[in-house]
Amino acid sequence: MANSSMVQLVLLLFFSAAVSSDQYDSLRFHQRRTNHRSLSLLKEMIGEIHPKCLREGMDFKVPREIVQPKQCQKENATMVIHEMLQHIFLLFSSKNASPGVNETITETFLSVIYQQMVHLEMALEQEMHQVNSIWGSEDSTLPLNNYYQGIMNYLKSKEYSSCAWKRVQVEIRRNFVFLNNWTECLKN
Repeated sequence: MANSSMVQLVLLLFFSAAVSSDQYDSLRFHQRRTNHRSLSLLKEMIGEIHPKCLREGMDFKVPREIVQPKQCQKENATMVIHEMLQHIFLLFSSKNASPGVNETITETFLSVIYQQMVHLEMALEQEMHQVNSIWGSEDSTLPLNNYYQGIMNYLKSKEYSSCAWKRVQVEIRRNFVFLNNWTECLKN
């Protein structure tokens, strides 16, 4: 009788791992595709950069935890990607977002970001009971929050000028390189 229960438990655990593995493969595929689409839209938004805008320099001090993921666990990656996308969505949905950019491009960009977040939220909900993550606490997201607050402060200090937005769009394009690195953490 005990052996039968043990076999059932092992099979259940094996099946759960297989489902979870497929879920992350699907999530990784979806993230790669939508990251590529987002980069394309950002390229359209940025367009030609006026020479005077090239002098708009700013080091936004990307947190090293984002640039070089040291704990590349699937659950951590899912939460980091979601957190970054949430900040990007809020940034581009503000009332002062991207002056001079075709509204359709911005709306499409926001739609793609939103779809990514929804997809990630579904994965997070399914794994929430198993997650034991360094990114779960407020302290762990503080550097990320400070980074995006720095971007907002920069825009505000430049009175949301077109050149400042071009600089921010270039910075967010760089964020998608980091997002691609985190997406690779979803690999089995």
